Amino acid sequence: MAIYFQYKTYNLQQIKQMKPWSFYNTMFHSEKSGFFLYNALSGFMLELDKEHYQTAARLRDGLESFEPQKDSEFPAFLEEQGFLAQREDELLQLMQLQYDRNAACFNTSTLGLTICPTMFCNFNCSYCFEENRNDGRVMSEETIDALVSFIKKHKDARKLTVLWYGGEPTLSLDVVKKLTSLFLELYPGYANAGMVTNGYLLDGKWIDELGKLKITHIQITLDGPMHTHDSRRMLKGGGPTYSTIMDNIDLLMNSSWQGRLSVRVNVDRTNSDEFASIRKELLYRHSGKKISVYPGRVNGYPGHSYDHRIGLCTKEWTDFLLEGYKSNGLVPRGGFFPTSGASNLCIATSRYGYVIGPEGEIYKCFEDAGNDKMAVGSIHDPEPVSNRALVVRYSTGADPFNDKDCVNCPVLPVCGGGCACKRLHSKYSGQEGSEYCSLLRDSLVPVLEAYLDTRQTMEICNALLGNASGPDMHKGYRLIQPERKSGTDMKNPLEFLQEQ
Repeated sequence: MAIYFQYKTYNLQQIKQMKPWSFYNTMFHSEKSGFFLYNALSGFMLELDKEHYQTAARLRDGLESFEPQKDSEFPAFLEEQGFLAQREDELLQLMQLQYDRNAACFNTSTLGLTICPTMFCNFNCSYCFEENRNDGRVMSEETIDALVSFIKKHKDARKLTVLWYGGEPTLSLDVVKKLTSLFLELYPGYANAGMVTNGYLLDGKWIDELGKLKITHIQITLDGPMHTHDSRRMLKGGGPTYSTIMDNIDLLMNSSWQGRLSVRVNVDRTNSDEFASIRKELLYRHSGKKISVYPGRVNGYPGHSYDHRIGLCTKEWTDFLLEGYKSNGLVPRGGFFPTSGASNLCIATSRYGYVIGPEGEIYKCFEDAGNDKMAVGSIHDPEPVSNRALVVRYSTGADPFNDKDCVNCPVLPVCGGGCACKRLHSKYSGQEGSEYCSLLRDSLVPVLEAYLDTRQTMEICNALLGNASGPDMHKGYRLIQPERKSGTDMKNPLEFLQEQ
């Protein structure tokens, strides 16, 4: 689309009236890809030739040094796309992002429940954060009835989304079946449940029920090849689990189930070099099926027997992701290009998002499940949510737009403040070593360079196949990521609860 501007030349007065360099700009030179200018607030990225890169650098360093006669359209183009902007206007845009975030967080059209029918688990994983995984209690009929009553109190919720969690949810098939039948009575359109499971008991008996249970997404964890996995994710008593899980995955992928399987590979310093091989094996084994394999960062917790020093810090996690692309062509879920951080929402920050324990206790984050100190109430009480202080800390206290350090961070629009749970524990509990910032804070340029490499590979392939012409740089610059994401398009985070 052609863009036309009023001025073809600039006098000194007009130059002085130009907007200043945006607070959210990042300029960089990639030896492989060229010269670029990126703006985290607009989400726009500009490719420049050397002359325009130097011109942009002069604009960055002071308008008085700019030579307008070389390209009279370029400064107006930079203003149009937000690369030149008044700080007060940008702060107003941040307020708009916060407004959109709050609108999504306080949306009551969807009720999102993470349900733990039991906290008991048949595994004894070395890094598990759930201290009560030996608690054999299963959700009772009384608690089931209380949960139904709790759901009915949310009269303005038009949709129900459920994630089965634990503990290990496959130990409680009868509870899952009972609750699903009740959910269908309350919400005849209920059809969107997920399950996080270790996969050990996900046999034919369970698989035959998945369709009736409306489970459309399952997450199973493997920690690498057999020798690594069995040393980390063993049965209580020390028995191996890898072969059984792989057999169950085969059974699931070859069944009539129409859902999606995500295999999470927990990664730390001891097994990070094995992720690519297990991913390759699983995707080859189930080629053409609805399966994805992705790495998960293992978190350390103060006082936990699992040595938190084994976990990857943010810098190491970034290096792992970038090396995975460099060595094996692995692109993270969602790609490398930063998306709007205003959509960095989760069940913990959502008004109608709850984690329900087996005795009816209510939490705001699945990582809090089983920790009585982090409960916000009980579904058995007349006023189910009683710990309003903790709810407020999650919804408002963990809001990065209320944090001065975040507001003054040039990547906030794409970072979104990071993990709300880690932020809360770091800010209010003094939990040391809890890194909640996004990897973009310190590694924005390497991530953008990885994105550029994937983009240029695609452009070359399209050009060779005759599907597209080469890059148009006749002006000396071009937008290569021109789609501005509108806050009005933001989804309710609970509509995709099963993907958490």
